[in-house]
Amino acid sequence: MTTRTATSKTADDQPFDFNLDAVKSEVELTPFRVHFDGRRWEFAHMEGLDIWDLVEAAEGGEVRAMIGIFKAALGDDFADFRKVKLPQFKMKAMFTAYRKHCGLEPGESEASGN
Repeated sequence: MTTRTATSKTADDQPFDFNLDAVKSEVELTPFRVHFDGRRWEFAHMEGLDIWDLVEAAEGGEVRAMIGIFKAALGDDFADFRKVKLPQFKMKAMFTAYRKHCGLEPGESEASGN
């Protein structure tokens, strides 16, 4: 395998093959709102989450991936959410509803999009 080395960096104002800055979401990225333990929790839409955090969490398996999604979706509120006792059956129901809200039916992974 040959190592690739860059000889020079092309200036940002030069022609390019794909403008990622112009890509917009195909769905409205409305947050998923949950009422639990007397409080309202707002989860960012899955499609808007930073992929790098999700990939890193997925390396730890399915449970770590789910926790990684919640951590990314809740942002600064995750620490408070983590303090609340949450039975597994409620977590499963919430995650199913969250996936449905984000347009991911059970059995589909986030990466299996269009």
